[in-house]
Amino acid sequence: MSWLWTDDGFVSCDSVPFTDRGVRYGMSLFESIRVQNRHALFLAEHLDRLRAACRQCGFPVAEAALENCGQLLSEDGFARIYVTAGDGSVTSTAECCRVFVFTEPRDPISSHVYHRGYDLGIAPEPHHTLFGGLKTANYWSNLDAFQHGVARQKNETLLFNHAGNLISACMANVFLVTNEKIQTPALNSGTRNGVVREWLLKTREVNECYLTRNDLEAADEIFLTSSWLGVMPAASLEGRELKRNVTARELHREYALITNT
Repeated sequence: MSWLWTDDGFVSCDSVPFTDRGVRYGMSLFESIRVQNRHALFLAEHLDRLRAACRQCGFPVAEAALENCGQLLSEDGFARIYVTAGDGSVTSTAECCRVFVFTEPRDPISSHVYHRGYDLGIAPEPHHTLFGGLKTANYWSNLDAFQHGVARQKNETLLFNHAGNLISACMANVFLVTNEKIQTPALNSGTRNGVVREWLLKTREVNECYLTRNDLEAADEIFLTSSWLGVMPAASLEGRELKRNVTARELHREYALITNT
């Protein structure tokens, strides 16, 4: 299901005009939200991030649209809220942004996947993030790296910037545990300021820092976070088995408790 914000509120729609620069040039911002037990998880936090991204990119988003989009998120699955630059030339400012809400049903990830954990790979080429890691529709490079990883039997692929610092996975934030200390890439590495990442930073003592491949090789545990995954332990990294996942499993249980209430 998809909806477009209009003067009359949200109306059902099934397309985006080709005149919209979100389609023509990828000039759009979005937030992804999991809907569970008919409840949009961390909706307020996602909307705050979308507002901040719109301010940074000069998108005058209709506040009423953001305030009312939650009423559309009542069916379990996955949802995305998009704010596009609207119509205009290459150089014109974004004056008439469009707001779309898109929802899709998804089956929950089975418990045995969490029990086993993800097999991770490393992208061979440096990755360049846009606007300091904002969620934009220019997502092709992430998906390309993800697809190449899947072809190698990897559930997710880790990305590094041109300085050799870890950014994230293609569609998730990443955390390392070394000698029982938790680390995650600093935001200025290009990583996204994910909502579940922020929850974890408030839950545990985490060192936000620059991380290299050497840090990955020294890690006792690796785990991912995202709005869809929650907290996902890693079973291996490029074939190296990761036997310890105590921290990840604790956090997975804690996250499940707060999101199932």
